[in-house]
Amino acid sequence: MNQVKSIFYSLIEPLMKPETYQTLVSNIVMIVVYIIVAWIVLRFINKGIEQFFKIQNKGKKANKKRSKTLVSLIQNVVSYVVWFIVLTTVLSKFGISVEGIIASAGVVGLAVGFGAQTVVKDIITGFFIIFENQFDVGDYVKINSAGTTVAEGTVKSIGLRSTRINTITGELTTLPNGSMGEITNYSVTNGEAIVEIPISVNEDVEQVESILNPHFEALRSKYYLFISNPQVIGINSITRDEIMLSISAETIPGEGAAGARILRKEILKLFKLEEIKVPQPMMVQYDPNQQNNV
Repeated sequence: MNQVKSIFYSLIEPLMKPETYQTLVSNIVMIVVYIIVAWIVLRFINKGIEQFFKIQNKGKKANKKRSKTLVSLIQNVVSYVVWFIVLTTVLSKFGISVEGIIASAGVVGLAVGFGAQTVVKDIITGFFIIFENQFDVGDYVKINSAGTTVAEGTVKSIGLRSTRINTITGELTTLPNGSMGEITNYSVTNGEAIVEIPISVNEDVEQVESILNPHFEALRSKYYLFISNPQVIGINSITRDEIMLSISAETIPGEGAAGARILRKEILKLFKLEEIKVPQPMMVQYDPNQQNNV
């Protein structure tokens, strides 16, 4: 019984001393100070990183998207380092041996290694995505996993563990880097707008081309996304009622579909202005009495 009282007293005794509460309050105040200082330091470092890349890439348009990606990555890494320092400092203030935690990290890592395989895979894949330049912030990409499209849209940010993609319908999708299989980047090479325009079989194809070509030259100066003048590739098909013309134009990366929509709209306006005929469906009236009279 005396031993139980002795143990209980040894636990209660520190709580009876004012020094205990003074130390606790002092440590809490220091922790708050560490957090505030870390937040301020991160703000300054992040601003410094952004300014550094702005100066480095001043006037270099080709490097701007790559710079955004590297800025995001470096800020991520710096954030992890700063908060790790804060955490270890806080633990030391409470008398927890940081060296002991680090020394036992190997054993703990081995114990949780199987459970952390996904996280490790995400981080490794993130490094490969960034340093192999598979895509950058601002690129339009399509991500497949096991043969199924899981996301398609504009890359908003790339982190060590996950990537955020703003889809074409407006949703923000966050994908673990390790889940990405096949990656299609539409923003690396120039796009191509290909449209098929039907005209009446009674129209003169060469005359239609002579009307379209001057208009195509004006289109290139009117719309920034066209790299070359659109041109009539040729006739794709001929039926009883229509001739199908194929028209192509080179566009800036990722704008092939937008270029095709512009071509259709502008060609339709030109056809109406120049009175170029488009195929009209033919209606044949069936008279059963006529068949009986035959």
